[in-house]
Amino acid sequence: MKKSFFLWMLLAVFMTITACVDAAEQVNEPIDEDNKQVEENKGEKEGSETEPEEGNQDDQPEADPKEIIMEKSKNVLQALKEKNGEKLASYVHPEKGVLFSPYIYVEGKAITFDSEKMKGFFQDSQTYTWGSQDGSGDPIELTPSDYYQKYIYNDHFDQADEIVFDPKEPRGNLKRNLTEVFPDSHTVEYYIAGTEEYGNMDWKALNLVFEQDEKGEWKLVAIAHDQWTI
Repeated sequence: MKKSFFLWMLLAVFMTITACVDAAEQVNEPIDEDNKQVEENKGEKEGSETEPEEGNQDDQPEADPKEIIMEKSKNVLQALKEKNGEKLASYVHPEKGVLFSPYIYVEGKAITFDSEKMKGFFQDSQTYTWGSQDGSGDPIELTPSDYYQKYIYNDHFDQADEIVFDPKEPRGNLKRNLTEVFPDSHTVEYYIAGTEEYGNMDWKALNLVFEQDEKGEWKLVAIAHDQWTI
C-alpha cells in the first residue's frame, strides 16, 4: 500500500513538473518571437535610415564658387592697396603663378610672377618689359613698383563704382581674352567710372582672375588692368 502511494506521489510530481515546463515554453515562445520581430524591425529601420543618407550625399549640388571668389578678391584688393607682398603671395596660384597684363587683352609674352617672387614685388628694383603700349607700340619698361602705380592700383578700386563677377562685354575697344587664356577661371572686375571733365573717357578697371589649383582652392592667376585706349 505504501509502495503504491509512493508511486502515485512520484507520478503526480512528474505530471506537475511537465505541466510547468509546458507552461513556461508557451509563455517564452511569444516573447522570443516578439524580440526577434523587434530586432528585425530595428535592422530594417537602420537600413532605411542609412540608404537615404548615401543618396543625399550623391545628390548634393556643388558649392557655388562666387561667394568664395568674391571674398578672396576682396582680400587680394586690400593687400594690393596696402602693398603687402607677403599677403598677396599667399593667394597666388602655386603652379601657374600670377600673370600681369597692362590691358584687358593679354599678350602672349605677358610677365608671370610665382608666389615666392611676389613676396618681394614691391622691393624689386629690376626693370621688366610688361608688354606694349596701345597705340604707339612702345615697350612698357618699368620696375614692379612703377608698374603698380600705372597699371595696377592707379585709383581707389576699394571704392569702385561697380564690382562685376565674370564680366562679359569689354568696356573699351580692346577684346577681353581672359577666358581664352584661362578657360576655367572666374574674374572679379572693379570699375571706376570716368568724369565729365574728360568726357567719361578716363574710366579705369582692375580685373582679378582666379582659377582652382590641384587641391581645388581658388587662387589668383592674373591681374589685368583696363582703360580706354585709342
